[in-house]
Parts: sequence; structure tokens; C-alpha cells
Amino acid sequence: MPVFSGLMLNRVLLACCLALLLLFAIPVFVMSSSVGLWLMQSIPLLITIPGLLRHSRRSLQWLGFLTLFYLLEAILQIFSPLLIARSIGILSTLFCILLFTAVIVSLKTPKHHAADQ
Repeated sequence: MPVFSGLMLNRVLLACCLALLLLFAIPVFVMSSSVGLWLMQSIPLLITIPGLLRHSRRSLQWLGFLTLFYLLEAILQIFSPLLIARSIGILSTLFCILLFTAVIVSLKTPKHHAADQ
């Protein structure tokens, strides 16, 4: 029996995606950042969500690539002089690491191999 069930992994994937979307929205409301920046960050993540709901292997692969870009931005945000930006950067880094790990484990689960064939 696998340590992680497919349902649990799918919930972790969706929870991390939603948490990142919420973290991307905080600067728009708190620091009066631009909505365009929020859209540039959110649209690629939103595009992968329907594929996650269908357990698409290709969507998981793209989500893994996107997560690395989000991780890079989050690490850069940790070094911001603003406390709120640093806090968002730390939380984003943690969610990106958790999301990337869940993507890799999901891709290694045999259930996803059988679903795409």
C-alpha cells in the first residue's frame, strides 16, 4: 500500500495552488500593487488547475516547471526590506517546496501513468 494516496496528493496539490493564489493577491490589497502583476502570476497557475482535477500527467509536469519559477520569485522576495513582502516570500517558498514535492510524488505514482493511457 502506498504511503500517499492519490486523493491526499490531489488535495495537497490543490491546497498549495490555492494558497499561492491567495498569497499572490495579498500585495494587491495590502501594498496597492498592480492587478497586472497579480494576473501575470495567477493565470499560468489557473491554467493548470483543470488538468489537476482530471489527473493529467502533462498538467502535473507543467505545474512542476511553473513551481520552480514561483520558487525563484519567492526566494527573491525573502530579501525584500518590507516585512509583509518577506512574510509573503517565506510562506510562498514553503508552499512552493511542498507543491513541487507533491508534483514529483504524484508523477511517480503508478495511478497517474494508468490514467493517461
